[in-house]
Amino acid sequence: MAVAYANIISAHRGVYFEATGDGATTALTVNHNRGVHAGTAATATVVTTPTGQFARHSGNGGFVYPQGGTPVTVSSVSVTATAVTVNTSAAVGNGTKAYVSVVFDKHDATN
Repeated sequence: MAVAYANIISAHRGVYFEATGDGATTALTVNHNRGVHAGTAATATVVTTPTGQFARHSGNGGFVYPQGGTPVTVSSVSVTATAVTVNTSAAVGNGTKAYVSVVFDKHDATN
């Protein structure tokens, strides 16, 4: 089984993507096209089944992100120069879309 990724957007402050779960995978990994310093600290927000409109919300790196929804517990986030991995405590359900916002903890995270 494999997670399907869509709408990957990277910026100097982070990465946004949507992942359709497979019910087994807890490591959500996407490549980014920014020269980010490997090991940069980051925080991630993951939700499923949004209950509100998509808009820019504080704490989501300026990405358009859904309001409300069911939060998914993030156990860790790792950043390399070319990829971001968000590890969740439980896998996103098979066929369930998760909305993921990763925000780098420094405004100067890029090279």
